[in-house]
Amino acid sequence: MTYPSGAKAEAQLFLHTIKSSFAFTGRARRTEVLLYHIFSALAGVVLGFVGGVVLPQAIAGPLIALFQLIAFVPMVALFARRLHDQSRSNFWLIILPIGVGLSHFQGQFCGTTAVFTRVYNLAHIAVVILLLALLYWPGTKGPNAYGPDPRQP
Repeated sequence: MTYPSGAKAEAQLFLHTIKSSFAFTGRARRTEVLLYHIFSALAGVVLGFVGGVVLPQAIAGPLIALFQLIAFVPMVALFARRLHDQSRSNFWLIILPIGVGLSHFQGQFCGTTAVFTRVYNLAHIAVVILLLALLYWPGTKGPNAYGPDPRQP
C-alpha cells in the first residue's frame, strides 16, 4: 500500500484498516495501528457518552458491547500485518485472545484470594506490555518475507 499524505491522510489510513479487516497478508506501519486505536477509542467514548446519557442501560450496554466487537475485528488483521512488518509469524496472534480473556474474566476471578489476585494482575500486566511492545516495536527495514517495507515509497 502507498501510504497517504496530506490533510486527509489519517482518515484514509483509518479507512484502509477498516477495508483490510480480513487481510492477513502484507505489512502495516505503527502509524496505522496508532490511528486505528485513536479513532476507535474516540468513537467508543462518544458512543459510551451518548449511550449513558440518552439511551436506557438495557439498550446502551449491548450496543457498546457490539461496537467493541466490531472494533476488535479489524484489530486482529492489523495486528497480523504489524507482526509481519517485524518479520514475525502470525503465531504471535495468540496474545490477543489471552489478553482479551484476561480482561474479560478479571471481575470473576479476582477477589477469591489475595495471592491469586496478585498473580492474575501480574499476568494481565505482562500480557498488555507484550501486546503493546509487539504493536509498536519498529518494523524490519527494507523488504522481508511478508512484503515490501511500508515506510519506503
